[in-house]
Amino acid sequence: MKILIEAECEKNYLAKCHEALRTGLKATFDTRCFGKGYSGYREDFTNYREIIDYVFPDDQPDIIIVECQIAPNLPERINYKGLSDIDIPKAIVLGDFWNVTDSVEHIESFIECLEGHGISLILSYFPQPLEILKKYSKKIDIAFLPTCFDPSIFNSWNCPKQFDVGFLAAGTVEYTHFYPERFQIHNLMRSQENFSYLWAQHPGWQQHTEIHPLVGKEFSKAINSCEIFITTGGVLKNPQPKYMEALASGVVLLADMPIGGPDIGLVNNVNFVEIQSENILDQINYLINNKELCRQIAANGYELAIQRHSCFIRAIEFHAILRALNIYN
Repeated sequence: MKILIEAECEKNYLAKCHEALRTGLKATFDTRCFGKGYSGYREDFTNYREIIDYVFPDDQPDIIIVECQIAPNLPERINYKGLSDIDIPKAIVLGDFWNVTDSVEHIESFIECLEGHGISLILSYFPQPLEILKKYSKKIDIAFLPTCFDPSIFNSWNCPKQFDVGFLAAGTVEYTHFYPERFQIHNLMRSQENFSYLWAQHPGWQQHTEIHPLVGKEFSKAINSCEIFITTGGVLKNPQPKYMEALASGVVLLADMPIGGPDIGLVNNVNFVEIQSENILDQINYLINNKELCRQIAANGYELAIQRHSCFIRAIEFHAILRALNIYN
């Protein structure tokens, strides 16, 4: 299968899940990327036919994954012209869906844009858009393709366990309406004296071209230095990338059960521990005092991550989605 991905390179971006999916696709299929930051990028191109002929000079891709801007009310969401004239299946990857589902007006505008450009498939990192968007279009298929991780970045690094508990995330140090529970949990953790606690300011949603102690592989090592790592799904209860990244980093994940949690394999007290807000401190103290239980839950979580959520597994699932929808056999 030949895949063209038109998007800016996100290798150095804080969130590693976007480039992870592309890494899995490149390792599994004939996948070629065109965009700022990728080798061979050209600034002079203005339409998709030029890009296709340049990236696949001797053939045509079987599918194009197009970068789509999801901030509402943008006059142009697609980066180049002529996409509707290309007779090749076209897809987008949808991440921050709340930017286009916060109102009927934004949903209708978003769907109108996709249909106008001939997009036939939305691959959503989160399950909610399948229910929210499907009633607005009969032309576009929507599939749940959860976030994934690159094992060369997130793995169990056998770091010395320097902390009992870690919580490194947006919304912990500074309150945000999107993650009110994180601010509350962080303040509760800081007031405790009977366990060690790793926390830090968020490194910022930006490109990090230099090694940062809380970005990429170094972030995974920081997670791995803890016995327990906390994360949450926010007000929308999303299965955030950090769920998979923490599991892959070889710790006990302490988190709320997100929407779609069972579908991605989360089982309470087996491969993660579900947060109970009224007794989170009791949960933490119990886990700290039961090292063998911690070891087993962490091992089960790591197995879940490697077997079901690596970027290479996700590439296979991507192919399965295309086959199920008769887009590519």
